Amino acid sequence: MQQSEKMEQVIAEADMKPVFISVDEMAKMLSIARATAYQLTKTNDFPCFYIGKRIIIPLHSFQEWAIKQADNKALL
Repeated sequence: MQQSEKMEQVIAEADMKPVFISVDEMAKMLSIARATAYQLTKTNDFPCFYIGKRIIIPLHSFQEWAIKQADNKALL
């Protein structure tokens, strides 16, 4: 595979990654219960917003939040 083909593949794969995730997807990523994931969304510093009753989590902000929690060794 040539360099330009590799670059195109990397870009295509990046485009396929979601920009937003659901609470269920976040729970799976963290290997936590669904109820615990919903509790997290109610904390003040958790990055999410609502569209109607649906909770939307920006993936990039969630990843930054998770790293910050790991740095702080935060526990619920």
